[in-house]
Amino acid sequence: MQNDGRAGDAESAVRRLMAAGTAAGLASGDPVAMVASFAEAQRAAGEGLRAAVELARARGLSWRALADVLGMPASTLHRQFGQGDALATAPGTASVPEARPAGLPPSADLFVGRLRELADLPVLLIRSPVVSLVGPAGVGKTRLALETAHRIQPAFPAGVWWVDLTVVTREWLIGPAVIAAAGPAHAGREARHVAAEAAKAGPLLLVLDNCEHLIEAVARFVADLRAAVPHLRVLTTTREAMHAAGETVMPLAPLPSPGRRPGEARGADVVRLFAARARDVKPDFDVDGWADVIAGICEALDRLPLAVELAARQSDLLAPDELQARLAAPLDLLTDRHRSLRSAIRWSYDRLDDTAKVVYARLCILPGGFDRHTAAAVTADLGLTETRLWALLAGLARTSMVVASPGRFRILESLRSFGREMLAGDDLLAAQSGLIEWLATFERRLSVTSWGSAFTAQDNQMADEMDNVRYAVDVAETLGHARHPTLVLLLGNLLSMRQQLAESSLLLAGLAGDPRASAADRACAAWITSVNAGRLGDLEAATRHADDAEALARSADDPQMLTAALISVMIARGINGDLAGGIDVGTALLGRLRANRDHGSLGRVLTIQASLLIGRGDTEAAQDAVTEALALHDDDADLTLPMADRFANHWAAFLLSTAADVAIAQGDDATAAEYLTAVLSGRFHHHHAVVGALQCLAFLAERQGRHARALTLAAGLTGIGYQRNGFRDAQLSAVMRAAERALGPAAALAAADLGRALTMTELKGYAVHDTMPAGSLTARQQQIVRYVADGLTNAQIAARLDISERTVASHLAGIRRRLDLRSRIDVALWATRYST
Repeated sequence: MQNDGRAGDAESAVRRLMAAGTAAGLASGDPVAMVASFAEAQRAAGEGLRAAVELARARGLSWRALADVLGMPASTLHRQFGQGDALATAPGTASVPEARPAGLPPSADLFVGRLRELADLPVLLIRSPVVSLVGPAGVGKTRLALETAHRIQPAFPAGVWWVDLTVVTREWLIGPAVIAAAGPAHAGREARHVAAEAAKAGPLLLVLDNCEHLIEAVARFVADLRAAVPHLRVLTTTREAMHAAGETVMPLAPLPSPGRRPGEARGADVVRLFAARARDVKPDFDVDGWADVIAGICEALDRLPLAVELAARQSDLLAPDELQARLAAPLDLLTDRHRSLRSAIRWSYDRLDDTAKVVYARLCILPGGFDRHTAAAVTADLGLTETRLWALLAGLARTSMVVASPGRFRILESLRSFGREMLAGDDLLAAQSGLIEWLATFERRLSVTSWGSAFTAQDNQMADEMDNVRYAVDVAETLGHARHPTLVLLLGNLLSMRQQLAESSLLLAGLAGDPRASAADRACAAWITSVNAGRLGDLEAATRHADDAEALARSADDPQMLTAALISVMIARGINGDLAGGIDVGTALLGRLRANRDHGSLGRVLTIQASLLIGRGDTEAAQDAVTEALALHDDDADLTLPMADRFANHWAAFLLSTAADVAIAQGDDATAAEYLTAVLSGRFHHHHAVVGALQCLAFLAERQGRHARALTLAAGLTGIGYQRNGFRDAQLSAVMRAAERALGPAAALAAADLGRALTMTELKGYAVHDTMPAGSLTARQQQIVRYVADGLTNAQIAARLDISERTVASHLAGIRRRLDLRSRIDVALWATRYST
């Protein structure tokens, strides 16, 4: 209670100051009245400052901290306070914002995009007394709040008060700033009294812009104000939520991606925003010829509205392609006379403590984002406990310096550029070294570990780190680091598993002459390169590199590497048509693995052996190999899980696809279909298992007389990296020829064109659900389908997309015709099935 009294004394002094200032202005023709007014102001200032210092001391602030704020020696401050005098301080301390006419600032430019947020914000303000727009610097919080306030102003007859807290630096100045927004007629009064009187005319909206530097104080002020004015609505913009009672947080993310399909970029919000701001400085700016380049610029800027606007305003000097070329140093480019992205980011950075600043700067070396393990790697030498590091990461996320998603964080590119500027010398080297050493531990595990659940978990983790691995490879090469060959192998393996085959082989070729690379390193590079060559159709190179891998692994006396090398020999011989040779290598390898009880590698080799046996036509032996492999898998599996989840790892998915191949050879189409559906509908994606499953389904469709489906699936395989395989090549060609004969030229061409245009995800959806993929819909139709699945009405969809209800209905009719669906419910069900 005592503290509350001191705060009241300070605020009362502020009101007296404002009243004295107003009186002095009104008495400009009367020197005596002016002297009296200024004397009162001097008394109020001294007494108010004393009350404020007393309050600050009661809350734990030191004399030194207060003296720094006031710009005077601590001894002087302490002496004046001890003597009981009104305090006198140096000039230049905080001041009350100037009063201005009540009302909203004008909108300086055309508002673009954010239709969903514009539709949702008024609803949230009806449901919740306090709504906070939360997001990083430059994401457009202020602009969205201002646009919303202008649009809903008629719904608040008591007024919309706009308060910019940027210049408010002390807690006790929040109330006077609100009074200033209410208008000069209220100077000297308490905010709660003025708000309560205004609210008698109806709903009142208070907008508090830029709250992050006073977040706790704003939360207390809002709570007090709401207690006096229960029907008050408050909208705040902040980089950190208040966590106040009754607060609803609307996180504000960068604008949506422009998309990658032809024609999508032109209508994307972020491209439209760029074009609108470009026309402000270059009225004849033509977006049509530059839409894809502009989309690339916006993606490089993380679609951050302020960054996009500042870049677009360079259009009177730079063409879009020239602008794109200069984005290597975005913070130097993204500035104008009034705004600078660097300044906006520094505002948040300067509020961090010293440890948080170092951690943040180190995290900014990571182009691919990070999880807690990566964060620990780049800060390993700082001596932070796991709990302390997590608290720092959570604090950075709360203040919008990093963007959090389940299990992972990322930093927007503009903020990352700023952080890298703050990092140099020993801190930079320590962060880079920690990253290199941590990533290097994954290489051996991915190179020789059996392709089971452990391998899949590690591969998934490294998939998220791909961009960080690329960065580490470059840094290790620059530093001449001993771990460079290890990181090259890691990246080469990851690229190979993601079908970036040429890049993988080119990268690995550099290890041949690297003196730091061991024989085991070169063996690993050779077997990965062999697999790459086989997938690319270079059969001679596949055999040569596989043989090199075997020789190098034997010279290194490395049993695990030898197993990996011999697997590449099996595959190389099989795709070259030497099925018997591949089977012989497999038989010898299986004998060694059984003798050594290496069950993990055993299951993988059995699966490949079964595939080779099917190619040779030995169905019975293939069935034996698959049966043994399935038994090994089931020993470690949870048999209560659905099949799609039970076989959700690299080896298991490939095993299930191979088992389907065997079932087809035995004429058991029902079992094959069950296996194939599990491979394609599971959340786990194994490229070769999926390709094999699609090929099997094409064969089944042709056998069932479904010629268009068979040809679409078969043609689709050619566009997603079909791996060369002698007997499967012939089988697939036979399917396509039979389907073409049955359909005729025109229908066959249409079915094949559809397949070749589909992505892997779209082809899987078509294979499992037997419906036309989403790729056959326009971008607008796909938006509408998603909203229908979310349960929105035509009117709600129209509001979100800023189109008429009739247009929505027309789109829905077209969607039903295209997908051959009868009703709106069917559209929703189709979207739900397809999205999974």
